[in-house]
Amino acid sequence: MFDTLLIAIDEDSHAHTAAQIGGRLAQDLQGDVILFHVVPPPPTYALQAGFYLPPGELRKAATEYGKELLQEAAKHLPEGVPSRLVVKYGEHSAWREIVQMAERELADLIVIGAHSQGTLTRPTLGSTAEKVSRHVKVPILLVR
Repeated sequence: MFDTLLIAIDEDSHAHTAAQIGGRLAQDLQGDVILFHVVPPPPTYALQAGFYLPPGELRKAATEYGKELLQEAAKHLPEGVPSRLVVKYGEHSAWREIVQMAERELADLIVIGAHSQGTLTRPTLGSTAEKVSRHVKVPILLVR
């Protein structure tokens, strides 16, 4: 039923819980895991600072940091669960990249950490998890 689980990883502590729970679910269902991290595009001021860096250095550093996040999250997967680590340099918002990755990889389930946000920020910004849940065509497991 759930052959491919896409687990979205970010810097929040809920991401490790998502990896742990998603990994156990994949193990029980004999499925595969894709640990996925989206590197957000740098803000404008970072691009201006990048003028003083060699071309591509900012993107390279951010992608390496994303790989480190995924490697740390992979430590929370049960032993023997087949997994891939995928870092995507975001051309779009994180939620859109997660939805597109789920469609590309034919994921059967998305596991994502749910951040708690205050009542003032939720209506204006929304969260990545909320937006993924509204746009994805497969089930989603929100982890806290």
